[in-house]
Amino acid sequence: MGEAFDLDDARKRYHFALAPEDYDRLPFYSALLHELENDPLALEMLASVRHEQRNPMLVLAALHLAALTGHDVLAPIYDEARHGGLEDCQGAARRVMNVVRSNPDIVRGQLWRSTQTNEPGRSAVIQAVMGDLAGDLDEINLIEVGASAGINLHFDQFPVRAADDGHALTLVCEDLTPIDRSRVMPRVRTRIGIDPQPLDLDNEADRLWLKACLWPEQRRRHERFDAIVNARASWPHATMLRGSAMECIEDAFALADEGVMTVVMNTWSAFYFTPHERTAYFEEIARRCANSNVAWISLESTMVKWPDVVVDEAAHHRAASQVVLMRPSSTPVVWGWCHAHGRWLERTTDS
Repeated sequence: MGEAFDLDDARKRYHFALAPEDYDRLPFYSALLHELENDPLALEMLASVRHEQRNPMLVLAALHLAALTGHDVLAPIYDEARHGGLEDCQGAARRVMNVVRSNPDIVRGQLWRSTQTNEPGRSAVIQAVMGDLAGDLDEINLIEVGASAGINLHFDQFPVRAADDGHALTLVCEDLTPIDRSRVMPRVRTRIGIDPQPLDLDNEADRLWLKACLWPEQRRRHERFDAIVNARASWPHATMLRGSAMECIEDAFALADEGVMTVVMNTWSAFYFTPHERTAYFEEIARRCANSNVAWISLESTMVKWPDVVVDEAAHHRAASQVVLMRPSSTPVVWGWCHAHGRWLERTTDS
């Protein structure tokens, strides 16, 4: 009974892995997810993953990693997908599944990992919320929980545009409601990341895994990642702490400079917490926001239910990320909604 339940859960996870708006943009991954959803071996592999990482993106990344490291069948398929030359996406997906069935260890051997895209597109959302939160503040401290390689700790290094200007680091975000993008971002005095398995952009294996977590059909994301790797050496220093949120949060605050607001943020990292970890984390952040100059920004799946956060179901966006903000000495509010990768943003509150 337990195995059947797990396989049914795995099937649903494959089925709902992409937002509805992404299926048309990603015909290869859409076809591949359909094949995975209907394959008993693929269901068993996903069901075997530890619960907090039971994410179809982990299976997709394992296959992409094999392609990036030169697998004779997968490499040309993924290279064509990345360059827009894949004409028969259903046929390509079937060829990928033939590889999985003949050599399942290609996937199984990577299922110990964690998906860690640390998607920089979310920095377009962070900039908008930060501009509203910081107001006239000149400086802040920044703590990111689930920082991966620390890319979004440098949210202020990316230009944000409504349309692509061709610059490698430009983030394209459609503001569905008025957002003041002219606000000058506060200077970040200290940047501190927390992650159980922080990745290092100077490490080739870590870089390959981060690229594998990107979707091959989105060539622009790959170009942006390569530009980040090249630009990162000139960016301000960030301190990375290894461990869980609750293991490291005290040390992170100890590293923050006194006298300026400390902003804690998480972007699609609390999604991987256990319910107990999520409650403990929220209670700790709420306590600090209530008693000191601390604010909190959260971009998470609507599957993440925060205590004291009331969601207006009429405003609910299916498969979108919920943007929650808690100011110092205040309660959390749903600030707005955004695409999981920051492609669009809608503000729903003026508070």
